[in-house]
Amino acid sequence: MNEAVVSAVAALTGSALGGLTPIISNYLIQRGLTLRELLTHELVERQNLYAEFIRFGTTLYVSATTREPQDENVDDLVKLYALVGRIRLYASAPVIEAAQDFAALVTEKYGNAAISIEELRSATLKPHLDPLHPFSVQCRKELEETFHHYYSRKT
Repeated sequence: MNEAVVSAVAALTGSALGGLTPIISNYLIQRGLTLRELLTHELVERQNLYAEFIRFGTTLYVSATTREPQDENVDDLVKLYALVGRIRLYASAPVIEAAQDFAALVTEKYGNAAISIEELRSATLKPHLDPLHPFSVQCRKELEETFHHYYSRKT
């Protein structure tokens, strides 16, 4: 081959590679940023949903145990099960199971005879009584696993 042709081909190849490098680099950087934004958004959604479930569930549990059966509001149960349905959209199987178990516990409390505030207070002072504890533990594990999975892929 002619030396001029080889030189020209080498120059064009070098220019093409030099021009593609920033494009590929920018693509990879943007892809990483997009993945991080998606993960952050999903984690915030999960945290907000889990916090809402805990807040509403706590209120509903206390209400279900301290109200007389005729005073119960079934709409609150509907809201609780709607939250469980929303949790199914995002959560892992252990979190879903813990949410369903809690909803079943609250449903079981509906219609039972009410306990006094004093009985509730003394029951909650016992270290083993926290009906939302299994749900909270599963949520924490799920969020930690998600963080760990994401950051172990990055290194």
